[in-house]
Amino acid sequence: MDRFDEMMKERAKNEPFPLPEGYAGRVFAACASLEEKEPRHSRRWAGWAAAVLALFITVPNVSPTAAAAMAEVPVLGAIVRVVTFRNYTYDDGQHSADVTVPELAGSGAALEVSDQVRAYTDRLIARFEETCEKELGEEGYLGLDVSSTVVTDSDTWFTLRVDAVETRASGYEFSRFYHIDKATDRVVTLRDLFREDADYVTVLSDEVRRQMEERMAENVEVSYFPEEFTAIDPAQNFYFDADGELVLVFDEYTIAPGSMGMPEFTIPADVYETLLKK
Repeated sequence: MDRFDEMMKERAKNEPFPLPEGYAGRVFAACASLEEKEPRHSRRWAGWAAAVLALFITVPNVSPTAAAAMAEVPVLGAIVRVVTFRNYTYDDGQHSADVTVPELAGSGAALEVSDQVRAYTDRLIARFEETCEKELGEEGYLGLDVSSTVVTDSDTWFTLRVDAVETRASGYEFSRFYHIDKATDRVVTLRDLFREDADYVTVLSDEVRRQMEERMAENVEVSYFPEEFTAIDPAQNFYFDADGELVLVFDEYTIAPGSMGMPEFTIPADVYETLLKK
């Protein structure tokens, strides 16, 4: 906890004013009543940010009870990671899009991830709008849906998953994962986990291929393209599961039929641990 947090909580405890009844409810009711000013490029996130910021600033200063409760939270900064959401919606009666992604704050790496997510979703939106313009008046439906999930938020690691679905006659699902090493405040990709001289691509690719063949041998309904799979991407999508195991994630259709969705492969630590950075 930094000195600013301590000062805020100490001041809140000494304030004589109770929290007005229904205060929080009125804040969120005001948020819900905000109108869309720009239907194609929504700015609702600005109103939400202001309201949420007002709630976090005002509550500790007017309610000793709230201040006391907040004093019990060990690391407030680790909770307030997502500061707002960026929204984009579109619907012309034939095509539609719904994009909701978070914007992060709190460190240099968090801001860097926010910039990367914004650039990535901007490209998806631009591709969607360009296709809509080209196919204006033509039959058929085009849809874009983008959402996100915080996969991990521990004392040392943060992972954000951004999922996207592009829909035409059928849907195409793909994801991107963004990682922050909180200990170093650095954005991390798969290659950053391994020594520079380590051939982790070959080692992990061989394990993925082995698991493909094993799964198909065990279940006739499972299908992959092992003969077409050459190697993982050096910056392959990954995350660490609840047990701390490395999981590699593949976009739909890249290594298997669409019926297999987005395949995931958990890689045993003994496969790659000698290749990790010390």
